[in-house]
Amino acid sequence: MRKYLFFCLAIFITTVIAATADDDTFATALQTCSNYTNSGLVNTDGMKVKYKNQILGWNGDKCVYKEFVSYSGMDTCTTCRFTKKQINELVKVMRAYSTLQQYSGEDVDTSSISKAQNNPVVKVWNKYLQDSSVCTIDLPQ
Repeated sequence: MRKYLFFCLAIFITTVIAATADDDTFATALQTCSNYTNSGLVNTDGMKVKYKNQILGWNGDKCVYKEFVSYSGMDTCTTCRFTKKQINELVKVMRAYSTLQQYSGEDVDTSSISKAQNNPVVKVWNKYLQDSSVCTIDLPQ
């Protein structure tokens, strides 16, 4: 049950990431690991997912990123600690995708979880979300 819940939360978190994929302000803040806060609401598969993402700055040689996700009465917090190399990879993919969107007129589709999962930004973030040495997800008890 706990693994299933973790999987669902990872999907919702990456759906939120897809929704913010074209946000150059977020990419710039991540690149420099500068303080940043954003919040909003994403509708996916008929569920309303509230989120708040924060970049808290450097802690030693790691950039601390937090994401709070709330849906169906559950609140979770994901904390990631990125190296400079990991940040560079994330920002590179985010900016490339943003450029593609700019010239293709394509919008990020978060109407369903499966569509959000096809987003290249989500794919690179998933790599780190699934690596417990980088990101941890606090599950509700």
